[in-house]
Amino acid sequence: MKKILLTCFLTFAVIGGYAQTAPRKLSLSVTTGYGQQDLKWSIAGNLAGQNPNIYSELQWKKVGGVLLTATGEWNVWKQFMLTAGYANVFTTSGAVRDNDYNGDNRTNMVYDDLFDADKGYLRDWSIGAGYVLLNKSRFALNGYAGYNASTQSLYILDRTGNISDLNSTYKASWKGVFVRATGFLTISSKLNVNAALQYNQANYSAAADWNLIQTFQHPVSYRHAANGFGIDGDLKLVYKLCDKLAIQAGGGYYNWQTGNGIDELFLSAGGSNKTQLNKAEREGYRLSAGVTIRW
Repeated sequence: MKKILLTCFLTFAVIGGYAQTAPRKLSLSVTTGYGQQDLKWSIAGNLAGQNPNIYSELQWKKVGGVLLTATGEWNVWKQFMLTAGYANVFTTSGAVRDNDYNGDNRTNMVYDDLFDADKGYLRDWSIGAGYVLLNKSRFALNGYAGYNASTQSLYILDRTGNISDLNSTYKASWKGVFVRATGFLTISSKLNVNAALQYNQANYSAAADWNLIQTFQHPVSYRHAANGFGIDGDLKLVYKLCDKLAIQAGGGYYNWQTGNGIDELFLSAGGSNKTQLNKAEREGYRLSAGVTIRW
């Protein structure tokens, strides 16, 4: 899907887009749909990334639910704009696999279990400024820069009842600046195709509570910290119902990842142990439909 989004965006940059000869002063878009994501991370046995190189690994898969979004844009002066966005996925499904190893490269597995992860949320908000880079009769291209914050609230649960007290949590945050380009293509007098490609530079941090392990501190059993980046792509159809109202439908894909970082484990007896966070990575998609109002 990410290749399709990139191809479509580059095509718009060549052949043209939605005319913006009379930009609206203010626009508001509200959508609903479905969002799903995967997140995985692993740690090594020590700070050198060894003994073994992958000691413990967590993988949340197909964590999804209802998506709600709201986006506003204000044309403050001539070609300059301010923009803000908010999105929330209410998690209702998902699973998480927990693996531990005694050998390098995921060998000599000593623990393997699958749990439920049908609780939590994925929440994003952003603010930024934009500029109309090109504005032709059949072509428009806007550039944006701003700040983005994304928070994931993930759970480890056992719905079978075998471990009824299991209620472990992992809350991750990706925060940093972004740059985005948005292109607009006119299909007909009422139908347009919009594409956006965004690059994010992010600081990654996470805090976890492994609630059943008594040798760990609570409510924060360990923390993660690393630097990373993310790529987001969106593609949507917009159909104009009247001068001020349009409907839209589309989808998006994203992939964010970090480099090596730090895992710090806090012990109930006091003190902490540090090891290498090998990598944290998340990817997902969204499908949505909604309305846009322009004044």
